[in-house]
Amino acid sequence: MDSRYLNSCIDPAPFKLLGRSLYPWCLKYRVRLLAFNSPLITGERGITPADLIFACQVCAEEPLGQIGWVDKLRILSLNRNPAKFEALLNAFAGYILIHDWPKFWEQDGKKSGGETGVPWPLAIVANLIASGIPEQRAWEMPECQAIWLNTALALRKGAEVKIMTPEEEAYMEAERAATASTSAKEKTD
Repeated sequence: MDSRYLNSCIDPAPFKLLGRSLYPWCLKYRVRLLAFNSPLITGERGITPADLIFACQVCAEEPLGQIGWVDKLRILSLNRNPAKFEALLNAFAGYILIHDWPKFWEQDGKKSGGETGVPWPLAIVANLIASGIPEQRAWEMPECQAIWLNTALALRKGAEVKIMTPEEEAYMEAERAATASTSAKEKTD
């Protein structure tokens, strides 16, 4: 059985970052951070310590707005210590658990699932609600669980989605590495 699926079924352990206890990463937080154009989600600009603190406020469900003096000190400290800031960014990336999502095969150069114009987080939540999941649970279940459950529900309805197994992914990665190695060797010859 796919270990990514099994990992997604384990509710995340409590997670603390920057002095805050964060709730499990879910679609609700993704959409909230998208609404604020957070670079942690959009990737549209470089991430600052203030961006990371704001994301932690959202995920801890704290009131948003002014930051206190403790967070101001954290920002100064993280600006002076890029290695620590990078470590905290990596910790936040791990908190999101994207590595536990299913991997989808691409069909004819595009990702499976198609394009409907509906934002994908909303489409997932709507599908979960239509399948009997309470709205609050649909928004707040760990995101990787929501992705897997939505995929299974879509398959049940006849969607043409194929999940790549970890073995298939490993094989493809080995093939890419072998091709890259061969290309590099040919360039040096």
